[in-house]
Amino acid sequence: MSIKPSARQCYIREQIVEDLPSGLTLQFEAFEGGVRLTIASKALPANREIVFDTEGAASKTGACKRAFRRPSWLH
Repeated sequence: MSIKPSARQCYIREQIVEDLPSGLTLQFEAFEGGVRLTIASKALPANREIVFDTEGAASKTGACKRAFRRPSWLH
């Protein structure tokens, strides 16, 4: 239920969470058919990636095959 009567639903396509004590960066990206979670850190030998399907089940896990891209607006 919307707070405002004329409000529409908003879809978040990407969210980044940085945990400073552990040095981990979690990046959630929505795409057609699921969500991708990338876990990046200088302490990890390779960045990790978990892909979830539309039901929320993990459909693919492993080392990230693409470079982690840090948005320019994050310092």
